Amino acid sequence: MLYPTLNSISRAREWTYSFSGLDRRPLAYNGAQGKGNSITPMTFSAMGNMSGEQRPLLCSRKKRGIVAELEDPQALAALGKLAWIDGGTLYYGGEPTAVNDLSTDADMLPKRLITMGAYLIIMPDKRYFNTADPADTGSIERLYATETGVIVRLTLCDMDGTEYPEDEFFISDRDPLLTYEEWAEAQEEGQEEEPGEGTEDPPQLPEEGDYWLDTSRKPHALYQLYEGEWVGIPALYVKIQAVGIGQGLARQDGVRISGIEYAGEDTGLGEQIEALNGTHIVQAVSDNFIVVAGVIDAAYTQYLGTVRADRRMPETDFLFECNNRLWGCRYGEQDGETVNRLYASALGDFKNWEKYQGTSMDSYYANIGAAGPFTGGAAHRSYPHFFKENCVYKIFGDKPSSFQTQVTECDGVKRGCADSLIGYNGLLYYVGNNGPVSFESLPVRCGEALGDERTIVEAVAGQAWGNYYLSAKGEDGQWDLYVLDTDRGAWYREDDSHALAFAELNGEMYMLHASGLLYALNGSEGEEEPEPVTWYAETAVMGYEYPDHKYLSRFLLRMKLAADAECDISVQYDSDGIWRHKGTIQGADRVKTCLLPIVPRRCEHMQVRIEGRGEMQLWGVARELSMGRE
Repeated sequence: MLYPTLNSISRAREWTYSFSGLDRRPLAYNGAQGKGNSITPMTFSAMGNMSGEQRPLLCSRKKRGIVAELEDPQALAALGKLAWIDGGTLYYGGEPTAVNDLSTDADMLPKRLITMGAYLIIMPDKRYFNTADPADTGSIERLYATETGVIVRLTLCDMDGTEYPEDEFFISDRDPLLTYEEWAEAQEEGQEEEPGEGTEDPPQLPEEGDYWLDTSRKPHALYQLYEGEWVGIPALYVKIQAVGIGQGLARQDGVRISGIEYAGEDTGLGEQIEALNGTHIVQAVSDNFIVVAGVIDAAYTQYLGTVRADRRMPETDFLFECNNRLWGCRYGEQDGETVNRLYASALGDFKNWEKYQGTSMDSYYANIGAAGPFTGGAAHRSYPHFFKENCVYKIFGDKPSSFQTQVTECDGVKRGCADSLIGYNGLLYYVGNNGPVSFESLPVRCGEALGDERTIVEAVAGQAWGNYYLSAKGEDGQWDLYVLDTDRGAWYREDDSHALAFAELNGEMYMLHASGLLYALNGSEGEEEPEPVTWYAETAVMGYEYPDHKYLSRFLLRMKLAADAECDISVQYDSDGIWRHKGTIQGADRVKTCLLPIVPRRCEHMQVRIEGRGEMQLWGVARELSMGRE
């Protein structure tokens, strides 16, 4: 008698002990690439408060430390100590500073803190604070205008501001010595008329040390009599005197002078005086005078009008430090004109942006051609980089005379994501138009695992321990705090934190939350969070690697739970949206294997979700699939 042949059920047992973080792509690694012993890292399609700190294990994040609570959080930075802005006050090392009058008007927000040497630069207020000398604080700009009734006196002087004495000063288009010698020769030859019949006073004979301003040359030249010969003085200077005109300025500052006007009839003198309007270098300064390069044939006093002498800083969209200069960019209106421009401060001097002497110390600016607003800027491999959404400008050279700009069309920084620019290990990370990228000389996508369904519209980032922290806002307004392990390329999601800024100090990453809480993310500082960390992780879809229907008959977890921790396990079949609770594991503060009893159910694919509270380490996952027919 013949009986039908029964086919044995095909079973596949797979396990993994390596976990690779978040991956929202539809066919992400599920730790089972083929049968048998597989070490392909398992990824998770969703997670919260998970960390790769102990990779290849998956673990819950550490408790954070609460360092401070701000009433009106604005900005955060680290320079020897933590610095932050709360409302209109700058705090350094947890203590309020003398910078306590910052504007909180809407057009003066958001605040930014940029570090340069020992200084904190506060933008857009254009203020500075010296962390090494807290008394050294003030405004980058120095704006001055004469008040009504204040007169302005202009005189020719030397570099130190010493005026030339009138009785020792000759102004003529001929050599005074030659003039006197010609007169003396005429006297000897009897060519003069009889006394009393139109004779003129003899010309003054120059004495040793007297000065002669030669008006026959353009520009005029100044000489001093030394041992009977006129010796040229290489530069001419004008002393501008007015009450308070020099207060807040320093020697070698670049100032923009305007409003100097001549009301007399001497056309030549008027041209000389009005030529003083423009950008100059301060050669000497006191409270009530400044000395600048220039020449005037006679002293002059201005009684009317308003004279300005300003040390200006341009309006910038973004600002950063690179090679001992502050670099900025501007797309829009600047001093009444529309600009598309890059700027650099003087070398080692963030106060001076209009200092032009033809030296390596000069300030710098350059107009560029690419249309559209700037979207970010950062130093990368010791070169300034300025981004637009579709290109990047790189500045080459070591001094203003050799600076050159190179533009590369590429995926630039997405608008609203300028604060995502962070450099680490020779790469620059930022959020581009298609998500997070790493940039060396061209951008390379590194955020595919975050999925395409969550478009980032705003982002803030920081870096510590090789981790790229990214607080990102989606189109739905939801914020997510992601962590990228840059060495392994694995992403992890912590929670929905909306960070205003990050700062790294002494190996700790600090996060200023929009709620006002200042966190130490590693928990090394501050008061520990009072409640246990709640966490969850959902596996990628399992079963697509097999064409037939299958049954999940066994599921084992090897994990370590703290004594006060617990873990719930649920299963979802065929993406039906229903999580079916399968059991709970109580913590024992040791590594143990837990068998999850599952009643077999036929399906095409499935997912497993683990969630709990307290400290957790996931060491391994094993599952047994039984194959059915189509």
